[in-house]
Amino acid sequence: MTKPQKDSFSSSAGESLCCCEYQNMHGEKSHVLASCCDCEALDETFDRIFKCEKVPDSTIDRLINTISDRCRIPSCFGGGAVQLRPDVVAPVLIVPTCLCLATLHPVMTVVVFLFMPLFVLTFHALWRRQKKNRRTYFFYYWGITSVISCYCVFQFFVVAFREVLLWEILTVFTCMMVMFYFLHLTKQDPDSLLVEYKSRPSHKRTASNDLLLGSAHLYDQVNDASLPQGTDEGDLTVVSVDSSKQRSTGNPDLPARAGYCKICEAYIAVRDHHCIWIDSCVGGPNHRSFLLAMIMFVFTGLYAAHLTFTTICTPKMYYDWFLLPNDCRWLYVDFLTAICFVTAVYCVIVSSLMCLGLTYQFILISQNVTSHELVHSHRQGLTRCGLYARDNPYNKGFLRNWMEFWFLSSRAADSRVS
Repeated sequence: MTKPQKDSFSSSAGESLCCCEYQNMHGEKSHVLASCCDCEALDETFDRIFKCEKVPDSTIDRLINTISDRCRIPSCFGGGAVQLRPDVVAPVLIVPTCLCLATLHPVMTVVVFLFMPLFVLTFHALWRRQKKNRRTYFFYYWGITSVISCYCVFQFFVVAFREVLLWEILTVFTCMMVMFYFLHLTKQDPDSLLVEYKSRPSHKRTASNDLLLGSAHLYDQVNDASLPQGTDEGDLTVVSVDSSKQRSTGNPDLPARAGYCKICEAYIAVRDHHCIWIDSCVGGPNHRSFLLAMIMFVFTGLYAAHLTFTTICTPKMYYDWFLLPNDCRWLYVDFLTAICFVTAVYCVIVSSLMCLGLTYQFILISQNVTSHELVHSHRQGLTRCGLYARDNPYNKGFLRNWMEFWFLSSRAADSRVS
């Protein structure tokens, strides 16, 4: 097959683009119909797969960049074809499609619910390989699409059975709106402490850095260089410093327990972790809203699933006030019943996984430690059962830790340990 001819193209030349043309990442004019042609990265990838050879990382990176550049749709508003983000389009299409496919047969339901986590884990593995442009909306839109899809099924299909009461419908709607409100608060700027860094800070290893043992070094670390000592942890560099020592290291405004995120490229107060599902860091200023959003997510998902199961299955009353599904033999008799059942199962699975994260957050807050402080403590052998940090100078007791979490602004981000 003859490869399509590409012309060198410069947008400054004033040449117009038709609705299906665009300027690719190499500065050449291309056409959407040629998106599957002349892709050396794709040819090399399949060639190595057929030969049972390992695909190089550089080839996978070139393939991902090519797919991102060629994912476009025609536009009639001038300027050529519009580029679509694959990490946004993929979850918006995959989640509803998988839920519909799962209604075909019980075996198909199992296959779909095995495919979805494998797809997410595969994308996560590819995302972690990227050295640049680490920010992605895939996980955020997967979560948003899942919530909206499940609510639409509940509102338009489950309610159609006329078994759900009005106050129950309003409860689900209100809880979902409250969850989105707390998510909005969490997504706001989590108190970036310094101007965003455009490059990753360098951390030099010295002999003194290898002797960071004991609680004093665990929670208050400084480097001999102008930047604080960091612990490289995959997607981020964890920083835990004593504000009193920063005056001698060139960062006088950096308070204790501040953390640097390579994805957000900023310092965050009392930094816990970077949550890929909300595409934002979780720190002192937004940790409360993050926890509340998780609680509302779990409650809304489980409550909506309970209403669905008691609607499509013949329910049975227990103790004169609590309904539980009893007869679920006709779940795949038609699409309406099947989509309700599949969506409810999906809600239960996702909410149960969120419960694990919620339990982990309760354990951390109860001892006033962040997730990466706990990881650092575990690496130095200063934990019990991997969940309790020994000799934690910030631990003030269960009740006081929770009082500080709920009522102290920024959770004493700039306080010093006596």
